[in-house]
Amino acid sequence: MNLADSAVHSPASDFSTLTPNGLIALLAQEGDRTSMELIDACIAHGEAMVQSLAAHIDDDATWEADSIDAWWLPFHAALILGRMESESSGLLLVHLMQKIDESNVSDLQDWLAGDWAALFRNKPARVIDAMRSLTMDTSLRWYTRCQGLEVILDNGMRHGPEALETAIDWVAGLANNASDEWEFRIITACGLLDFPRPRHRPMLESMAAEEAQRAKQAGSFVGMFAQEDVDSAFSKAGDRPGWERRKDPWSFYSPEAIAARQERWQEEENDLGFEEEWPVSLPYVRTTHKIGRNDPCPCGSGKKYKKCCLIAN
Repeated sequence: MNLADSAVHSPASDFSTLTPNGLIALLAQEGDRTSMELIDACIAHGEAMVQSLAAHIDDDATWEADSIDAWWLPFHAALILGRMESESSGLLLVHLMQKIDESNVSDLQDWLAGDWAALFRNKPARVIDAMRSLTMDTSLRWYTRCQGLEVILDNGMRHGPEALETAIDWVAGLANNASDEWEFRIITACGLLDFPRPRHRPMLESMAAEEAQRAKQAGSFVGMFAQEDVDSAFSKAGDRPGWERRKDPWSFYSPEAIAARQERWQEEENDLGFEEEWPVSLPYVRTTHKIGRNDPCPCGSGKKYKKCCLIAN
């Protein structure tokens, strides 16, 4: 967010003279005001852009910059790579997820949460295999690994009923792995409730019972997964993947979205009362009412808040 200059920028529409690194520098400069025209110009460079983005993703300076807006560059990198169909772009996208995990940039994780399935939708099989490896990598945070599960399930959905059932069973195997951390297992089980299969119900009910027992011991995930959730999932027909309710990730770059963000940032700055005496970029502070654990998640997934965005906090 760039509150010091909140007007929507419209850089020159002719980007043909800019190199991949020149375009990347412009991405960093524009931040959340970047246009779709600039994103398309980056995509047009193909493999050269992939290589340039790889260098920036692996540069510690990308993740250690002092500016609160610094993480917009990795954000744009994710959406650029998501529009490319090559294996190299997909493998770099997996690597980007690992770097985000390593850097633990929570704002960036929040902005991309729920969009990973769309970003990997056009990628070849070897990239999906790399994503499976990521979800099984116990050195990563459980939250990052759970984002990968959506990619696996979405890929199964798009390759027919048999592929979907294989993907669901693979995810169920992760949920049933007693050697893995409970947080990862319980959120994986929550994901399986979007694809209720009678063959998995005994396992899910057993996990709900264990979660109830942990609640008595005041565990950190009290109430995240209950028998009533299992009963509710199996009382409804059909699959209901939450990520399919999300909007097109690239709508972020529409003129309307850009203008709305700048207006929101300006309103937040004015509410803080620093507009005249503190004219610098300030972090966005939410002023909406507190969301209850059982309220619908504001991200639009259709899930309860406790089973969706609350887990990212």
